[in-house]
Amino acid sequence: MTGAGKGRDTYHHGDLAAALVQATLEIVEEVGVRGFSVAEAARRTRVSPGAPYRHFADRDALLAAAALEASRRLRTIHEEALATVDTPRERLAMVAGSYVHAAARYRSAFAILNVPGLLAARPELQNSTREFVDLLLPSAFEVLPPGRGAETAVALLDALHALARGYVTLLLDGKFGEPGEVAEAIATRAIRAARALVAGYCIPDGPPAAGIQDG
Repeated sequence: MTGAGKGRDTYHHGDLAAALVQATLEIVEEVGVRGFSVAEAARRTRVSPGAPYRHFADRDALLAAAALEASRRLRTIHEEALATVDTPRERLAMVAGSYVHAAARYRSAFAILNVPGLLAARPELQNSTREFVDLLLPSAFEVLPPGRGAETAVALLDALHALARGYVTLLLDGKFGEPGEVAEAIATRAIRAARALVAGYCIPDGPPAAGIQDG
């Protein structure tokens, strides 16, 4: 087949794996995770149906690679947002806004990262999650009153993640309107809510580590 032959010529230098990951993200963007197939990824990268399996053991392995790339992209957006603020409180609050911006820009990333069981089954994805926590943990410690330990810091990050994910879920479900058009306004709302949440943890009698927070 002519297309497959061109694909083999195009990707013989070792970039087929990256091309398949990009194709996976594009397919999931269009049809969701359930509609994704390795065969379609192969077709889009112009290789034979069996070629992807030289790089990925199965469908889940390709999805995991796409999830890892999605995680890298999201981390870049978070890092860029954090670089615009100077205080630990604002760094923590800004993450909620960057989540919203990232969701509007990379909708497929959130779909792949939320595939049931995928994160738990892939150590590389677990490592990526820990790197994100490490990025924010120093700021969490800085805002907490004296005597609050690591458990409270992690609880604060969990609460922020829940708040941000709630806004993202509503955004992607279209509750606020077309995501690309309303992302800026919703990001601002998410940041304001995150500031209030962080402020609650900053007071001596703030939320306990085991508490359930309202965004």
